[in-house]
Order: sequence, then C-alpha cells, then structure tokens
Amino acid sequence: MRTVLRVIGRGLALVVGLSVLLVAYTWLRFMPVWQEAEDVSFMNGEVRLVGTLYRPGTEGTFPAVIVLHGSGPETRAEPSYRIEARTMLDRGFAVLLYDKRGAGESGGDLQTATYEDLAADAVAAIRYLEEQSDIDAGRIGLWTNSESGWFGPQVAAESGKVAFIANRVGPPLSWVDTVIWEARNDFLADGIAAADLDALLAVTLWRWSYYRAAAENPSLAEGQERNAVNAEMARVRSSVEGAERVMNEQVADYDPVFYRNFAARAAYDPDPWLRRIGVPLLYVFAENDINVPTADAVAYLDALRRNYPAGISVHVYPDLGHSLFTWRGLLSAGYPPDYLPMVGSWAEAQVAQ
Repeated sequence: MRTVLRVIGRGLALVVGLSVLLVAYTWLRFMPVWQEAEDVSFMNGEVRLVGTLYRPGTEGTFPAVIVLHGSGPETRAEPSYRIEARTMLDRGFAVLLYDKRGAGESGGDLQTATYEDLAADAVAAIRYLEEQSDIDAGRIGLWTNSESGWFGPQVAAESGKVAFIANRVGPPLSWVDTVIWEARNDFLADGIAAADLDALLAVTLWRWSYYRAAAENPSLAEGQERNAVNAEMARVRSSVEGAERVMNEQVADYDPVFYRNFAARAAYDPDPWLRRIGVPLLYVFAENDINVPTADAVAYLDALRRNYPAGISVHVYPDLGHSLFTWRGLLSAGYPPDYLPMVGSWAEAQVAQ
C-alpha cells in the first residue's frame, strides 16, 4: 500500500512540477519580463490614468500600440494584455498599457462611466504618446479587447491619429444587438427552454427601452408605461418555467444616475463611427462565442467593406468561445498557435515604411 502511495505521490509531484515549468515558460516567453518599462500617467480632464509604457529596447523612433480593455475593472496587470504587449514588442512596437478608469491606480468612477468616457480616455492615451520623442505619432494603433471593440472606432474618429485597429472578439454591432444575444445564451444556460426564449427576450427589450425612455423623460419613472412593463414581467414569470430565476419581479427603482448611464450604453452603436473612419481593421472572432453574435458580426463587416476605404480583415476561429482559449494553445499562451503571430504580422504590415 505504501509503495502505491509513493508512486501516486511521485506522479502528483511530477504533474505539479511540469505545471510550474509550463507556467514559468509561458511567463518568460509571452510576458514582457525584461523589456524596458516606464510607469507613466496622463490626464483626461480631471481623471488621472496610470499605466506602463514598454519600449522595444533599441534606439530609434517606434510605432506604438495602445491595448484597450474588456469589461469590468481591468488593469494593466491582466495577463492577456501583457501577452499582447509582448507580441507587439517583439515586432518593434512600443506598447502602452494602462489601468482602466476606476481600476488599479487610475482615477475616475467606472460605475458611472459611459463608452464616450472610455473612448476619451483612449484618446488621451494617444495624445500622451504623441508627446513622446521616440514614438512615431503617425503610427499609433489600437489593440481592442471585447468591450473596447465597441468604441475603438470612436477613438479613431475623434483622435484622427489611429493607424490601425486589431480587435479581439469585440463587437461591431450595436449594444442592444450584442447584449440581447448574450442574454439569450444566459437564459439557455440557466435552463430556459428554447421555445420560451422569445417571450423572455421580448420583455427584456421592452424593459431596456423603458429605461432609455425614462432617462430622457423622468416623468415616466412612475405611471402607465412602468406599470405595463411590470405587468408583462409578472406574466412571463408566472407562465415561463424558470423565468423567476432569470428575471426580477419588476423594473429597477428610478435612479437618475443608473437610468442615464444605462441609456447611454444601451444607445451605443459603433456603426456611425465605423462609417466615418478609413482605418485598417482586423476583427478576430470565435465561432461559439456566447457574448458576441459572430455570424451577425461577420455579415455586418462583409457589407461594410463594400464601401469601406481601407482593408477589413476577418478571422473566425472554429469551435472556440469568447476567451479564444484552446487546449492546442498549451505552448502558445492558451491561444490558437497562429493567433498572436497573425495579429503581430498584420499590425506590422500596417505601419511598414
């Protein structure tokens, strides 16, 4: 028995040891460990944003990339952003990572921030890089991630200085068209029958529409419209099995800040910005993404490129989800082996002199 336990113990120790070596390998190969790094800060109005500027470690004037965030209180320490930084550093780019407003060392309030606020933060980051003597102001690109894929085109339009946008699983569709897809998949994951989805999605859209209307007209905070939405929510909760698990009993109590911020996000649509810019675009999607409707996004981009003045490249990874994580990425930071080289090569081509 002791011999068996020793063998099992040695096996576990070997697995743990190999796991530690693999983590160390990934850290050293895909993280900016030895690159020149400078802690920096810049201002967007009264909001101070704090980040790290990495340089390739050679002499000269560099193209640069700003890595933008996904949803939530993301910081520059996020491993995926540091992996993206190393990818670009190896291609001769300087890279700016910064803590999202209201996260890490950056100021501001993320809970009340709109996409216009986050876009303005990114524009401020561009302005900061333009002031650096070793950064080529005409070759500054964006690497957007998930949520920031919405407002990356706005950053390009408002700054007038973006050389390209590489986008990882960020939506080119409106907030409503994207988040209703996410809600649909959340309902299914919570056990709602497919036959009942239409009823739940319809009342969800109605609730969102009410929030937007009440944000514009606070008199709607009480009255017939609110009562009608609540009545429909009650009807769906009583008639759809499991609806009580995924839907509140009534709409949120009126709070002008919540309603205003929700309305700003729910009204967001990158389409007008995309039609204003002529920036080379790379969109990378996952076929089985439950957060972004990939098929609809690809169809939209196919239609957009007919009159778009620059190139639009689209790559869809089959059988993967929103994270792009795959077991085949055991030695490539968890991503498909060709993903990071593809983005790096594409970005390098956009700034080639």
